[in-house]
Amino acid sequence: MRAMGQNVERTFVLDNFAAHAIVKEHSFFVGRVHAMSFAATTLSALVALVFLLAGAQKLLLRPQVTANLLRLGVGSAMTRTIGVLEIAGALGLVAGLLWRPIAVAAAAGLTLLLIGAIGYHVRARDFAHRRHRSHATAPVLLAVVAGATTMLLLLTP
Repeated sequence: MRAMGQNVERTFVLDNFAAHAIVKEHSFFVGRVHAMSFAATTLSALVALVFLLAGAQKLLLRPQVTANLLRLGVGSAMTRTIGVLEIAGALGLVAGLLWRPIAVAAAAGLTLLLIGAIGYHVRARDFAHRRHRSHATAPVLLAVVAGATTMLLLLTP
């Protein structure tokens, strides 16, 4: 009888070890998901803030913003449209905190908007001119960040 009791005790220890290993593996995975979710949420909030401010300046036709856009051949109506799209994208990223597909669509839309901006800068040859290079580099960096936000949102459950 004693051998049987020891055997049961060992089985319990093995089962407890296996359960502990499963819990540990699961918590490691959950920790990584939470970290990615935190990164996606933080990046979405930062991108939303940037585009809310940028869109408001375009919507209000601030002279500092419109001067560069006029040089690129973008009129005031188009500038306001871009501003509305940027604000809509920012609001979509914020609404995406409640329903993820909206955030994915908003981040993808902002990325496409920035690719269009890069096209305007390429057409104006801004990358070749030192004086306008900073205006041309900003949409590239923002496109990378918006694209990364889109990917993080797609990869995070």
